[in-house]
Amino acid sequence: MSLDITGMPAEQVEAIAQAAFGDSLGVKLGPVLLGPIFDIILYGVMLQQFQCWWAYCRPRERRAINWLTYYIMLASTAWSGMIISYMLNCFVYNFGTYTVFLEMPYATAFPAVGYCMSAAVQSFYIERSFRLNNRNIPLLILLVALVLGEFVALVFILIACGHVASELQAGDVLMQIRAWQCLTLATDAMITLSLAWGLWRAKTGWSHNDALVKKLLLITLETQLAPTLIMLGFVIEFSIFPASTMGLFFDVMIPKGYTVGYLATLNTRVHLQRDRTIGGSGNGKQTSTNAYHLGSGRLQQATVHVDTQTYVESYQTKDSRPGVNRENHVFEEGSVENLDYASNLSKQNLNASPQPFYGNRQ
Repeated sequence: MSLDITGMPAEQVEAIAQAAFGDSLGVKLGPVLLGPIFDIILYGVMLQQFQCWWAYCRPRERRAINWLTYYIMLASTAWSGMIISYMLNCFVYNFGTYTVFLEMPYATAFPAVGYCMSAAVQSFYIERSFRLNNRNIPLLILLVALVLGEFVALVFILIACGHVASELQAGDVLMQIRAWQCLTLATDAMITLSLAWGLWRAKTGWSHNDALVKKLLLITLETQLAPTLIMLGFVIEFSIFPASTMGLFFDVMIPKGYTVGYLATLNTRVHLQRDRTIGGSGNGKQTSTNAYHLGSGRLQQATVHVDTQTYVESYQTKDSRPGVNRENHVFEEGSVENLDYASNLSKQNLNASPQPFYGNRQ
């Protein structure tokens, strides 16, 4: 329903809010509580991923990727802090008051602050998709236009929400919110498809390369489908029940879905190298894995590994049979000298004076 509560007394607004949320507390207030809980759980997962990235990937990453990761971590920490503040406002400082669930400041801030993280992660994937698809300029223009379209839609949402008194009037900004949702969903879908297509085109027919491509395809789907499916659920829910608090659950989950997927992509190279090392330890071979464009931005040198095998073949021959006019004696090497002075006639009378030579006389 769309109801303007501007100018109503506080008691009447509280009665309207209690009638809107009190009939089914589990359905109406459960998403408000579960969204922040899942956000904190994903924040712990994100910290573990960041620790792994800091130890193994940070020294080899480009400086731009390092600074982008620092920014995303700080933004995610600020996001979780804002979620905790929202929880304290609803269930601690205003405990027992239903009017707090109708207030617009937090509901308006969630999409705007979340865009600061989602746009950064989408830019990272756009750059990867651009390189994987042979620097396709039209694809780059399309993806950048979609991200800018999200920003424009958010600006219209903020302007429209300035004229809305409570969440009971969510239907008044239905078109702006739906445009933002559809643009975000289209951006995620296009990025996923372009990455998958670029990896699929990298197949060469070699079993080693194709196995690596399949792994990267699965990783791309795993890291990109999470925010895409969350946004898809948000679109479906908001189209059916615009004033339901279920949309708040999806809205809170979206930024962490982007962050966890982003860090998982950065840590992909470490996991692939670990798998190859474990797989190669059985036969004594270890080869390094190049995660192509999902890894470091530095140029990789193509190498060819050549395995050589040496075979030694030996034959056992029989002793040679002596000839008819030869005795079976063992002959010494001609270079071995007989050092016996008495028997070595070639070295006798070497110091004797030369004898005169007389020819034949007649």
